[in-house]
Amino acid sequence: MTGNAREGGSGDGRESGGRIRRGPFQEGEDVLLISPKQEEHLITLAPGKVFGTHKGNLLHDDLIGREDGCRAWTAMGDEYRAFRPTYIQFIMNQKRHAQIIYPKDTGPILMWADIFPGATVIEAGIGWGALSIKLLEAVGPQGRVISYEVREDFAASGAKTVRRYLGDCPNHEVKVRDIYQGIDEREVDRIVLDLPEPWQAVHHAREALLPGGILLAYLPSTIQVKQLCDRLAEEGGFSDPETFEVIQRPWHVKGMSVRPVQWMFSHSAFLVVTRRTGT
Repeated sequence: MTGNAREGGSGDGRESGGRIRRGPFQEGEDVLLISPKQEEHLITLAPGKVFGTHKGNLLHDDLIGREDGCRAWTAMGDEYRAFRPTYIQFIMNQKRHAQIIYPKDTGPILMWADIFPGATVIEAGIGWGALSIKLLEAVGPQGRVISYEVREDFAASGAKTVRRYLGDCPNHEVKVRDIYQGIDEREVDRIVLDLPEPWQAVHHAREALLPGGILLAYLPSTIQVKQLCDRLAEEGGFSDPETFEVIQRPWHVKGMSVRPVQWMFSHSAFLVVTRRTGT
């Protein structure tokens, strides 16, 4: 399976990989509809299709050729706003069968793993493909992302999500393979693991990484963190790992009411980061 990270812009606002950034909405494009109650609905524009609501249908034809941020109305007069979805809106409004790495963790992963243009990055597993998208954007057209995934259905759906968002990605390779059994590549810059037992891949990661390369693992539980850190120490060849979690606290701001909301994005997973040491 292959997939093309974005190369530069084009006159129609289409970035490399096929994602459209500007200009009028086009047939086949994903568009986010926001209802009067601020509910979000992700649709793919197709001539003749309708988006059904309890206040009547909204015609896709009323959106095709319109500008980003435009208004559209249902048959009974309900007003919707239509936008090109951001990355966060795209992934959070998808129907998915695999758990994703949430946006609050995606940014820190890119920063702490130091994903840079031109890098060669191994990820395992691909899951639904949410992180793969941002890895490909970060490495750019000169870099590579190789996604290991033991489940064939996840490999197929993850690759499909990447293509839907970025278009064809020739610098994205998806391998249906158990990374616990080995890593084919050598002189890799970065390895990102979203696996239940990442300690089983530590030896292979050591063999694959360049000196100074970074290994980052995404782990839900403290027991997993402990087992990974113990294995890193036993294996040798890695710096002392750094472990942290990211907590997001939204605020309500309306009129004179400025306060934290009654819920927050607390624990999702721990990030464990270490570097391959030289000989």
